[in-house]
Amino acid sequence: MSLTRESVVDFVRPFVELSYPVKGFENGVPTTLYSKGRLDVRYVIFWAVVFSVLRHVSMKYILSPLARRVIPTPPLDHKPTSPAMERHLKRVAAKKKEHNSVRFAEQAWAMAYCTVFWTIGMIILHRIPNPTSPEQLWGTYPYTPLPALTKFYYLAQLGWWFHQLYVINTEKPRKDHWQMFGHHLLSIALIGSSYLANYTRIGVVVHSLMDFCDILLPLLRYMAFSRACDAAFVVFLVSWIITRQVGLFLVIKSAAVEAPKYIAFKWDPANGHYLTKGMYYGFIILLSILLVLCTVWFYMAIMVAVRVVRGQGAEDTRSDSEDTDDDAISLEDEDDSVIPNGHTNGINGHANGHANGNGVTNGITNGNGVNGVNGHSSAVNGHANGLKNRKH
Repeated sequence: MSLTRESVVDFVRPFVELSYPVKGFENGVPTTLYSKGRLDVRYVIFWAVVFSVLRHVSMKYILSPLARRVIPTPPLDHKPTSPAMERHLKRVAAKKKEHNSVRFAEQAWAMAYCTVFWTIGMIILHRIPNPTSPEQLWGTYPYTPLPALTKFYYLAQLGWWFHQLYVINTEKPRKDHWQMFGHHLLSIALIGSSYLANYTRIGVVVHSLMDFCDILLPLLRYMAFSRACDAAFVVFLVSWIITRQVGLFLVIKSAAVEAPKYIAFKWDPANGHYLTKGMYYGFIILLSILLVLCTVWFYMAIMVAVRVVRGQGAEDTRSDSEDTDDDAISLEDEDDSVIPNGHTNGINGHANGHANGNGVTNGITNGNGVNGVNGHSSAVNGHANGLKNRKH
Protein backbone atom coordinates (compact mmCIF):
# COMPACT_ATOMS: atom_id res chain seq x y z
CA MET A 1 0.00 0.00 0.00
CA SER A 2 1.53 3.29 -1.14
CA LEU A 3 2.05 6.11 1.31
CA THR A 4 0.04 9.08 0.09
CA ARG A 5 -0.72 12.45 1.56
CA GLU A 6 -4.30 11.36 2.12
CA SER A 7 -3.28 8.21 3.96
CA VAL A 8 -0.92 10.16 6.23
CA VAL A 9 -3.64 12.70 7.00
CA ASP A 10 -6.13 9.93 7.71
CA PHE A 11 -3.65 8.31 10.10
CA VAL A 12 -2.73 11.53 11.90
CA ARG A 13 -6.20 13.09 12.12
CA PRO A 14 -7.48 10.86 15.00
CA PHE A 15 -4.51 11.97 17.10
CA VAL A 16 -5.47 15.65 16.93
CA GLU A 17 -9.21 15.58 16.24
CA LEU A 18 -12.16 13.90 17.89
CA SER A 19 -13.33 10.87 15.94
CA TYR A 20 -16.79 9.48 15.10
CA PRO A 21 -18.86 12.68 14.64
CA VAL A 22 -22.61 12.25 14.31
CA LYS A 23 -25.51 14.67 13.99
CA GLY A 24 -27.61 15.08 17.10
CA PHE A 25 -29.16 17.44 19.62
CA GLU A 26 -27.90 18.95 22.87
CA ASN A 27 -30.54 20.58 25.07
CA GLY A 28 -32.85 20.61 22.06
CA VAL A 29 -30.33 22.40 19.82
CA PRO A 30 -28.96 20.67 16.68
CA THR A 31 -25.23 20.06 17.03
CA THR A 32 -22.44 17.62 16.27
CA LEU A 33 -22.05 14.85 18.83
CA TYR A 34 -19.42 12.13 19.00
CA SER A 35 -19.71 8.40 19.49
CA LYS A 36 -16.87 6.11 20.60
CA GLY A 37 -14.45 3.72 18.93
CA ARG A 38 -10.90 2.42 18.73
CA LEU A 39 -9.53 5.60 17.18
CA ASP A 40 -10.12 7.34 20.52
CA VAL A 41 -6.98 5.59 21.78
CA ARG A 42 -4.90 7.76 19.43
CA TYR A 43 -6.43 10.90 20.88
CA VAL A 44 -5.52 9.75 24.40
CA ILE A 45 -1.94 9.03 23.29
CA PHE A 46 -1.71 12.47 21.70
CA TRP A 47 -2.74 14.23 24.91
CA ALA A 48 -0.46 12.10 27.07
CA VAL A 49 2.45 13.22 24.87
CA VAL A 50 1.24 16.85 24.81
CA PHE A 51 1.04 16.98 28.60
CA SER A 52 4.51 15.44 28.93
CA VAL A 53 6.02 17.96 26.50
CA LEU A 54 4.18 20.91 28.05
CA ARG A 55 5.31 19.85 31.51
CA HIS A 56 8.94 19.60 30.45
CA VAL A 57 8.93 22.93 28.62
CA SER A 58 7.02 24.85 31.30
CA MET A 59 9.10 23.36 34.11
CA LYS A 60 12.42 24.07 32.42
CA TYR A 61 11.80 27.47 30.87
CA ILE A 62 9.00 29.08 32.89
CA LEU A 63 8.11 27.59 36.27
CA SER A 64 11.54 26.56 37.57
CA PRO A 65 13.21 29.89 36.68
CA LEU A 66 10.24 31.70 38.24
CA ALA A 67 10.51 29.59 41.37
CA ARG A 68 14.21 30.36 41.73
CA ARG A 69 13.40 34.06 41.63
CA VAL A 70 10.53 34.08 44.12
CA ILE A 71 11.66 31.43 46.59
CA PRO A 72 14.20 32.74 49.09
CA THR A 73 17.33 30.87 50.05
CA PRO A 74 16.73 29.23 53.45
CA PRO A 75 18.76 30.71 56.29
CA LEU A 76 21.69 28.75 57.64
CA ASP A 77 20.55 26.13 60.11
CA HIS A 78 22.84 27.54 62.78
CA LYS A 79 25.78 29.84 63.21
CA PRO A 80 28.92 28.36 61.63
CA THR A 81 31.91 27.82 63.86
CA SER A 82 34.49 27.69 61.05
CA PRO A 83 34.86 28.62 57.36
CA ALA A 84 34.49 24.97 56.37
CA MET A 85 31.30 24.70 58.39
CA GLU A 86 29.96 27.85 56.71
CA ARG A 87 30.68 26.43 53.24
CA HIS A 88 28.89 23.25 54.19
CA LEU A 89 25.81 25.03 55.54
CA LYS A 90 25.61 27.26 52.47
CA ARG A 91 25.68 24.19 50.22
CA VAL A 92 22.88 22.65 52.28
CA ALA A 93 20.84 25.85 51.97
CA ALA A 94 21.43 26.01 48.22
CA LYS A 95 20.31 22.41 47.84
CA LYS A 96 17.19 23.13 49.86
CA LYS A 97 16.35 26.11 47.66
CA GLU A 98 16.81 24.09 44.47
CA HIS A 99 14.71 21.27 45.90
CA ASN A 100 11.98 23.72 46.90
CA SER A 101 12.10 25.40 43.50
CA VAL A 102 11.54 22.11 41.71
CA ARG A 103 8.65 21.19 44.01
CA PHE A 104 7.15 24.66 43.58
CA ALA A 105 7.30 24.27 39.78
CA GLU A 106 5.72 20.80 39.95
CA GLN A 107 2.84 22.00 42.08
CA ALA A 108 2.34 25.08 39.89
CA TRP A 109 2.09 22.82 36.84
CA ALA A 110 -0.42 20.52 38.54
CA MET A 111 -2.40 23.51 39.82
CA ALA A 112 -2.57 25.00 36.32
CA TYR A 113 -3.88 21.72 34.92
CA CYS A 114 -6.46 21.29 37.70
CA THR A 115 -7.64 24.88 37.31
CA VAL A 116 -8.21 24.48 33.57
CA PHE A 117 -9.89 21.09 33.74
CA TRP A 118 -11.96 21.85 36.83
CA THR A 119 -13.27 24.89 34.95
CA ILE A 120 -14.10 22.75 31.91
CA GLY A 121 -15.83 20.23 34.15
CA MET A 122 -17.93 22.96 35.73
CA ILE A 123 -18.88 24.30 32.29
CA ILE A 124 -20.05 20.81 31.30
CA LEU A 125 -22.08 20.45 34.50
CA HIS A 126 -23.51 23.95 34.11
CA ARG A 127 -24.98 22.94 30.76
CA ILE A 128 -26.93 20.11 32.43
CA PRO A 129 -30.12 21.02 34.31
CA ASN A 130 -29.73 19.97 37.96
CA PRO A 131 -26.61 17.93 37.13
CA THR A 132 -26.27 16.14 40.49
CA SER A 133 -29.86 14.88 40.65
CA PRO A 134 -30.37 11.10 40.36
CA GLU A 135 -32.54 11.73 37.31
CA GLN A 136 -29.62 13.34 35.48
CA LEU A 137 -26.84 11.14 36.86
CA TRP A 138 -28.58 7.82 36.30
CA GLY A 139 -31.89 8.48 34.53
CA THR A 140 -30.16 9.61 31.34
CA TYR A 141 -28.13 6.40 31.05
CA PRO A 142 -26.69 5.50 28.59
CA TYR A 143 -25.49 9.02 27.88
CA THR A 144 -24.22 8.62 24.32
CA PRO A 145 -23.18 10.08 21.91
CA LEU A 146 -21.28 12.83 23.69
CA PRO A 147 -20.97 16.58 23.14
CA ALA A 148 -17.56 17.59 21.82
CA LEU A 149 -16.48 19.27 25.06
CA THR A 150 -17.40 16.25 27.17
CA LYS A 151 -15.53 13.83 24.91
CA PHE A 152 -12.48 16.08 24.83
CA TYR A 153 -12.60 16.46 28.61
CA TYR A 154 -12.78 12.73 29.20
CA LEU A 155 -10.10 11.65 26.73
CA ALA A 156 -7.72 14.47 27.65
CA GLN A 157 -8.13 13.57 31.34
CA LEU A 158 -7.26 9.98 30.50
CA GLY A 159 -4.16 11.24 28.67
CA TRP A 160 -3.24 13.28 31.76
CA TRP A 161 -3.25 10.21 34.02
CA PHE A 162 -1.11 8.22 31.59
CA HIS A 163 1.24 11.19 31.57
CA GLN A 164 1.25 11.19 35.40
CA LEU A 165 2.02 7.48 35.40
CA TYR A 166 5.01 8.21 33.17
CA VAL A 167 6.20 11.05 35.40
CA ILE A 168 6.19 9.17 38.72
CA ASN A 169 8.08 6.26 37.17
CA THR A 170 10.78 8.37 35.52
CA GLU A 171 11.54 10.79 38.33
CA LYS A 172 12.98 10.30 41.79
CA PRO A 173 10.50 8.28 43.88
CA ARG A 174 8.60 9.87 46.74
CA LYS A 175 7.57 8.47 50.07
CA ASP A 176 4.07 7.80 48.81
CA HIS A 177 5.22 6.48 45.41
CA TRP A 178 3.21 3.27 45.54
CA GLN A 179 0.12 5.04 46.85
CA MET A 180 0.32 7.48 43.96
CA PHE A 181 1.08 4.68 41.50
CA GLY A 182 -2.02 2.83 42.69
CA HIS A 183 -4.06 6.04 42.58
CA HIS A 184 -3.04 6.72 38.98
CA LEU A 185 -3.88 3.16 37.90
CA LEU A 186 -7.19 3.45 39.70
CA SER A 187 -7.92 6.77 37.97
CA ILE A 188 -7.14 5.25 34.59
CA ALA A 189 -9.39 2.28 35.34
CA LEU A 190 -12.26 4.50 36.48
CA ILE A 191 -12.01 6.92 33.55
CA GLY A 192 -11.52 4.22 30.95
CA SER A 193 -14.30 1.95 32.19
CA SER A 194 -16.80 4.76 32.77
CA TYR A 195 -16.08 6.11 29.28
CA LEU A 196 -16.52 2.75 27.58
CA ALA A 197 -19.61 1.87 29.63
CA ASN A 198 -21.21 5.33 29.15
CA TYR A 199 -21.06 6.47 32.79
CA THR A 200 -19.63 9.81 31.72
CA ARG A 201 -22.08 12.03 33.61
CA ILE A 202 -21.12 10.63 36.98
CA GLY A 203 -17.49 10.65 35.82
CA VAL A 204 -17.53 14.40 35.23
CA VAL A 205 -18.93 14.93 38.74
CA VAL A 206 -16.20 12.77 40.31
CA HIS A 207 -13.46 14.55 38.37
CA SER A 208 -14.76 17.97 39.36
CA LEU A 209 -14.79 16.92 43.01
CA MET A 210 -11.26 15.54 42.87
CA ASP A 211 -9.75 18.48 40.96
CA PHE A 212 -11.08 21.31 43.10
CA CYS A 213 -8.90 21.10 46.21
CA ASP A 214 -5.77 20.54 44.11
CA ILE A 215 -6.25 24.09 42.84
CA LEU A 216 -5.82 25.25 46.43
CA LEU A 217 -2.76 23.15 47.21
CA PRO A 218 -0.65 25.68 49.09
CA LEU A 219 2.31 26.67 46.98
CA LEU A 220 3.03 29.27 49.66
CA ARG A 221 4.69 26.59 51.77
CA TYR A 222 7.72 26.95 49.49
CA MET A 223 7.93 30.66 50.20
CA ALA A 224 8.86 32.49 53.37
CA PHE A 225 5.29 33.38 54.40
CA SER A 226 4.51 31.05 57.27
CA ARG A 227 1.14 32.52 58.25
CA ALA A 228 -0.07 32.73 54.66
CA CYS A 229 1.07 29.15 54.17
CA ASP A 230 -0.84 27.93 57.20
CA ALA A 231 -3.98 29.87 56.20
CA ALA A 232 -3.83 28.43 52.68
CA PHE A 233 -3.40 24.98 54.15
CA VAL A 234 -6.53 25.37 56.28
CA VAL A 235 -8.54 26.37 53.19
CA PHE A 236 -7.10 23.38 51.36
CA LEU A 237 -8.04 21.08 54.23
CA VAL A 238 -11.63 22.34 54.35
CA SER A 239 -12.01 21.95 50.59
CA TRP A 240 -10.68 18.39 50.88
CA ILE A 241 -13.33 17.51 53.48
CA ILE A 242 -16.16 18.95 51.39
CA THR A 243 -15.15 17.51 48.03
CA ARG A 244 -13.10 14.36 48.54
CA GLN A 245 -14.55 13.04 51.77
CA VAL A 246 -18.17 14.18 51.84
CA GLY A 247 -18.70 14.71 48.11
CA LEU A 248 -17.14 11.43 47.01
CA PHE A 249 -19.03 9.55 49.73
CA LEU A 250 -22.32 11.01 48.46
CA VAL A 251 -21.45 9.89 44.93
CA ILE A 252 -20.82 6.35 46.15
CA LYS A 253 -24.07 6.43 48.12
CA SER A 254 -25.97 7.61 45.04
CA ALA A 255 -24.37 4.88 42.93
CA ALA A 256 -25.28 2.21 45.49
CA VAL A 257 -28.82 3.37 46.27
CA GLU A 258 -30.13 5.44 43.35
CA ALA A 259 -28.56 3.86 40.27
CA PRO A 260 -30.55 0.56 40.44
CA LYS A 261 -33.78 2.59 40.62
CA TYR A 262 -33.12 4.19 37.24
CA ILE A 263 -31.04 1.66 35.34
CA ALA A 264 -31.98 -1.96 34.63
CA PHE A 265 -29.32 -4.63 35.07
CA LYS A 266 -28.72 -5.89 31.54
CA TRP A 267 -26.04 -6.27 28.91
CA ASP A 268 -27.09 -4.57 25.66
CA PRO A 269 -23.98 -3.28 23.82
CA ALA A 270 -25.98 -2.46 20.70
CA ASN A 271 -27.73 0.29 22.63
CA GLY A 272 -24.76 1.27 24.80
CA HIS A 273 -26.17 -0.38 27.92
CA TYR A 274 -23.52 -2.13 30.04
CA LEU A 275 -24.90 -2.14 33.58
CA THR A 276 -24.73 -5.73 34.73
CA LYS A 277 -24.52 -6.58 38.42
CA GLY A 278 -20.82 -7.26 38.00
CA MET A 279 -20.24 -3.83 36.41
CA TYR A 280 -22.38 -2.22 39.08
CA TYR A 281 -20.47 -3.71 41.99
CA GLY A 282 -17.13 -3.19 40.27
CA PHE A 283 -17.88 0.49 39.77
CA ILE A 284 -18.79 0.93 43.45
CA ILE A 285 -15.68 -0.97 44.57
CA LEU A 286 -13.38 1.22 42.46
CA LEU A 287 -14.96 4.38 43.83
CA SER A 288 -14.69 3.01 47.36
CA ILE A 289 -10.97 2.29 46.88
CA LEU A 290 -10.56 5.87 45.72
CA LEU A 291 -12.33 7.06 48.87
CA VAL A 292 -10.02 4.91 51.02
CA LEU A 293 -6.95 6.46 49.37
CA CYS A 294 -8.39 9.92 49.93
CA THR A 295 -9.03 9.05 53.56
CA VAL A 296 -5.42 7.91 54.04
CA TRP A 297 -4.16 11.17 52.59
CA PHE A 298 -6.70 13.09 54.65
CA TYR A 299 -5.27 11.48 57.78
CA MET A 300 -1.82 12.67 56.73
CA ALA A 301 -3.23 16.14 56.19
CA ILE A 302 -4.79 16.08 59.66
CA MET A 303 -1.37 15.28 61.10
CA VAL A 304 -0.08 18.43 59.44
CA ALA A 305 -3.05 20.36 60.84
CA VAL A 306 -2.10 19.16 64.32
CA ARG A 307 1.34 20.67 63.77
CA VAL A 308 -0.31 23.97 62.81
CA VAL A 309 -2.46 23.98 65.95
CA ARG A 310 0.63 23.34 68.03
CA GLY A 311 2.30 26.33 66.41
CA GLN A 312 4.84 24.25 64.52
CA GLY A 313 3.75 25.36 61.05
CA ALA A 314 2.48 23.34 58.10
CA GLU A 315 4.90 20.74 56.85
CA ASP A 316 3.54 18.24 54.36
CA THR A 317 4.04 14.66 55.54
CA ARG A 318 3.68 13.51 51.95
CA SER A 319 7.06 14.99 51.08
CA ASP A 320 9.55 13.31 48.85
CA SER A 321 11.68 10.36 49.83
CA GLU A 322 14.70 12.25 48.65
CA ASP A 323 14.14 15.11 51.08
CA THR A 324 16.62 13.73 53.56
CA ASP A 325 19.04 12.68 50.85
CA ASP A 326 18.92 16.06 49.13
CA ASP A 327 19.53 17.85 52.37
CA ALA A 328 22.31 15.48 53.36
CA ILE A 329 25.81 16.59 52.50
CA SER A 330 28.35 14.60 54.37
CA LEU A 331 30.71 16.59 56.52
CA GLU A 332 33.37 14.06 55.65
CA ASP A 333 33.91 16.08 52.49
CA GLU A 334 35.02 18.99 54.61
CA ASP A 335 38.12 19.68 56.62
CA ASP A 336 38.20 18.27 60.14
CA SER A 337 37.82 21.84 61.35
CA VAL A 338 34.10 21.57 60.45
CA ILE A 339 33.68 19.79 63.80
CA PRO A 340 36.15 21.50 66.08
CA ASN A 341 36.94 21.33 69.77
CA GLY A 342 37.01 18.32 71.96
CA HIS A 343 34.74 15.75 70.33
CA THR A 344 35.79 12.38 71.64
CA ASN A 345 35.27 10.22 68.58
CA GLY A 346 33.33 12.33 66.11
CA ILE A 347 35.93 13.57 63.59
CA ASN A 348 34.78 11.02 61.02
CA GLY A 349 31.13 11.45 61.90
CA HIS A 350 30.77 8.11 63.65
CA ALA A 351 29.22 9.65 66.74
CA ASN A 352 26.09 11.72 66.96
CA GLY A 353 27.13 13.78 69.95
CA HIS A 354 30.23 15.52 71.14
CA ALA A 355 31.60 15.49 74.62
CA ASN A 356 31.92 19.26 74.96
CA GLY A 357 28.75 20.11 73.12
CA ASN A 358 30.43 21.97 70.22
CA GLY A 359 29.72 19.37 67.59
CA VAL A 360 27.05 19.08 64.94
CA THR A 361 24.45 16.43 65.57
CA ASN A 362 21.27 15.46 63.86
CA GLY A 363 19.66 13.61 66.70
CA ILE A 364 20.09 10.19 65.17
CA THR A 365 21.07 7.45 67.57
CA ASN A 366 22.45 4.85 65.21
CA GLY A 367 25.97 6.26 65.10
CA ASN A 368 26.17 6.58 61.35
CA GLY A 369 27.71 9.99 61.35
CA VAL A 370 26.43 13.39 60.42
CA ASN A 371 24.20 12.64 57.46
CA GLY A 372 22.46 15.89 56.88
CA VAL A 373 21.28 19.06 58.45
CA ASN A 374 17.66 18.31 57.62
CA GLY A 375 16.01 20.15 60.45
CA HIS A 376 14.18 17.29 62.13
CA SER A 377 15.96 17.17 65.49
CA SER A 378 19.26 18.98 65.09
CA ALA A 379 21.29 19.97 68.12
CA VAL A 380 23.94 22.65 68.01
CA ASN A 381 26.58 23.60 70.58
CA GLY A 382 25.55 20.77 72.82
CA HIS A 383 21.89 21.86 73.11
CA ALA A 384 19.02 19.63 71.99
CA ASN A 385 17.21 22.61 70.51
CA GLY A 386 16.97 21.46 66.93
CA LEU A 387 14.80 22.88 64.26
CA LYS A 388 11.28 21.86 65.20
CA ASN A 389 9.92 22.93 61.88
CA ARG A 390 11.88 23.11 58.67
CA LYS A 391 10.59 26.08 56.72
CA HIS A 392 11.07 25.92 53.01
